[in-house]
Amino acid sequence: MGLRNIFRRPRSQVTQKPDPPPGDIPKPLAPGQKVKPEEVRGLGELIRKRYELDVEIWDLRHVQPYNRPVVEDKMRRSDATLQKISATIAAWDSPDAFESPTDWAKLQEIKKRINAGGKRIWAVNPPWDD
Repeated sequence: MGLRNIFRRPRSQVTQKPDPPPGDIPKPLAPGQKVKPEEVRGLGELIRKRYELDVEIWDLRHVQPYNRPVVEDKMRRSDATLQKISATIAAWDSPDAFESPTDWAKLQEIKKRINAGGKRIWAVNPPWDD
């Protein structure tokens, strides 16, 4: 059992994704309320934020154990961002929620890519396990 194993958190400790904070849960749309194009762009910004955090986390995968709290904070933020993206998509998943068929099509493309799999949940699979 080398030094590397001393600092590894057993995967059994993390069984599922934590619930998102209440401020990150999107409000359901009221009847007749439409999603604005600015909100769709905001969703794109969230996706870019998640990608940026993932790249930073991956670049820091070889940090020493005493520096891991910095990376773990980024991991928590990245996982929370993905949860917010998924919750937003679920809340908007109706063609009646959009004035423009173009915006509806954009959401469907985003949904397809988010649900495609291959998204890393950092709490369950930290980068130093690779």
